[in-house]
Amino acid sequence: MAKSDHRRYNINSIDRALNLLELLAKDGEAIGVTDLSRRLDLDKSMIYRLLSTLAIRGYVEQDQATRKYKLGLKVVELAGMKLSTVEMFSVARPLLKGLVKRTGETVHMAMLVQLDIICLDKEEGPAILNIKGGIGDKYPPHAAAIGKAIIAYLPEEQLRVILEKHGMPRYTSKTITSVDALKRHLRAVREKGYAVNDEETYLGVRSIAAPVRDRKGEVVASLGLSGTAQRISREKIETLAKAVIEVADRVSAELGHYSSPRISATG
Repeated sequence: MAKSDHRRYNINSIDRALNLLELLAKDGEAIGVTDLSRRLDLDKSMIYRLLSTLAIRGYVEQDQATRKYKLGLKVVELAGMKLSTVEMFSVARPLLKGLVKRTGETVHMAMLVQLDIICLDKEEGPAILNIKGGIGDKYPPHAAAIGKAIIAYLPEEQLRVILEKHGMPRYTSKTITSVDALKRHLRAVREKGYAVNDEETYLGVRSIAAPVRDRKGEVVASLGLSGTAQRISREKIETLAKAVIEVADRVSAELGHYSSPRISATG
């Protein structure tokens, strides 16, 4: 159908809602109703109706302190379904498949979106008992390996804001719930180059993740595998971690990042 034909079927309310979403995305910050009304040239009652509908579906969120609106996670979820066409995910996809084949475990990629760790790609492992969770799911930053592999490299202030939003809920007896303990743990993550979730979100489940860097050397994502604690035994963690780091480094290299050779603590 030609573009001119599409215009014949244009629905004003949908058009206005999309204009509102595009404005929120372009601005990048929360915007109040009055400002939205002025910038979109719509009366406040219309803006309220649009925001209410979008909020119910999760496309916008209201900041309870300022009463302003910003994009919601539903937008991220939809974007995640399309991200296979984005450079990082298209170069990573065959490498994720290779890691699944090599380890037999389910592999995930995640990014920090606003203040949330979101799973944006996944390759299922062949095991009968596999780990749930998929594209668009949120993971706890302080407990999930793919979360810790990202927040370990954040500035102190950004880490503080994330922890203030999410808190540090206890999922199992092994969950880290102290900020000081988490900071020590994240220091070890940076030293080793990988993060481990040792039954911290679910008893009987372990995960290993490593950071993915862009050409500037900044951590832009994490890549990890998950499986049962029986399959990912403590004795296997180091070997599996090397495989995860190798794939994360290869994705990073595809993005233009070239790191110096890793030097072990023993030299």
